Amino acid sequence: MIASISWKNVWRNKTRSAVVIVAVTLGTVAGVFVAGLMNGWVAQRINATIYTEMGHLKIQNPNFLVNEETQYSIKPIKDLTAYLDNAEEVDAYSKRSKIMAVAATARANTGIMLKGINVENEKQVSDVYTKLMPNAGTFFESKSRFPQVVISNKTAEMLRIKNYRISEKVMDSLKILEIPQDGMAKLESIANKRFITKKKFETAINETWTKSEIESYAPVLIKTAAYFQPRAKITFSFTRTNGEIGYQTFQVCGVFKTANTMFDQMSAFVKNEDLYAVAGLNANQFHEISIVTKSTDFKDIKAFQSKLSKAFPEQNFMTWKELAPDAGMLSDFMQIYYYIIMGIIFFALAFGIINTMLMAILERIKELGMLMAIGMKKLQVFAMIMLETVFLTLTGSFIGMLIGGVLISITSKTGLNFSSVEEGFEAIGWSAIVYPNIELSFFFGVTILVIIVAILSSIIPARKALKLKPIEALRIE
Repeated sequence: MIASISWKNVWRNKTRSAVVIVAVTLGTVAGVFVAGLMNGWVAQRINATIYTEMGHLKIQNPNFLVNEETQYSIKPIKDLTAYLDNAEEVDAYSKRSKIMAVAATARANTGIMLKGINVENEKQVSDVYTKLMPNAGTFFESKSRFPQVVISNKTAEMLRIKNYRISEKVMDSLKILEIPQDGMAKLESIANKRFITKKKFETAINETWTKSEIESYAPVLIKTAAYFQPRAKITFSFTRTNGEIGYQTFQVCGVFKTANTMFDQMSAFVKNEDLYAVAGLNANQFHEISIVTKSTDFKDIKAFQSKLSKAFPEQNFMTWKELAPDAGMLSDFMQIYYYIIMGIIFFALAFGIINTMLMAILERIKELGMLMAIGMKKLQVFAMIMLETVFLTLTGSFIGMLIGGVLISITSKTGLNFSSVEEGFEAIGWSAIVYPNIELSFFFGVTILVIIVAILSSIIPARKALKLKPIEALRIE
């Protein structure tokens, strides 16, 4: 009976109740969507950490971790790989030779980590081969008389291998994008000129177009006009295992781009056999092994790490959370962050709920006095007011969770594009295109949080009602 009365009381003043419900709905939609957005970002970051950059586990010589000198390879490599071949926990692994080198072209140079790989094994533990840019070559699938290297888009920019030119093909593409004829005509002054850096090309565009044209069409023009020098060659210099300086020229066969600029800037891939002779390595010298396990549960990964450490105590074994502590922290504490966000939103809404319920009490003083006069106990009065608050809040939150869930479902397929701040996001390893998602358990947690907030919000109005004296309340008109 109390529940039925409480539900009817919610709708006695429809306008006031609707205002509170709309406020709770909007707050819940915002909280749910922000949580979904953050969850999508974190999931993408963790996925990139494991399946692009590091794997679930990485094995290295402890001395190699100190200063990355080439002589500190994994030993005994044959026993270790035989163990991994028979380990039921292992899905795939890839052995890599790593050499710190200086990459140089005729126009620029930069430091980089050369990673010697077996192409097929690498594809099983890393999806870098799927991150190749359009019209930027292959992942060692083309043939060349020179040793080949796959570099990143960032490295190509730093070495001036990535250039910009408004060619006839680019002009045709811009026409399809319906850039105004006036803007196209202005580009004739810089057409077919080669710009070796993005900054120089942007300067030329700024001198050619108006501010409104730049804001509307410059990003598309820069993306369309970019190209990589075909068959570009890079000379790498590095310290061989005997301490001497070695040199090797590689031809660029592909250019990749991930969501982590730091990883891109420091990574270049070559075939193991092209690195052995020039670096003074033998066919069984490797500096790291990246492992992808069958189980993605971190407890299982940790257990396998412990098992490996006992079998090969002379090697260093690190999980992805140890290799990328930022991603590990987000993985461990993200659920707490979600509820902190929702808690802050509902804390702010609680003041509006309290105010609404106090107004409802003040309007019904005589009615409450009559109910207490005919025998309704104080506990029943408290329960009635508490249930009114819970019903009011839950109605708004359920609608908000439904709308928020629908928005997340839609954007999880279309994605949200933050390309305007892409450079900043990718500098810290975050993708500029995010696909929000949320677990069903989150909605159960929000429901419990809503009930707790509603109960707490009902205390002040309920106390106000319980202080009423039936005789005095009945005299109020």
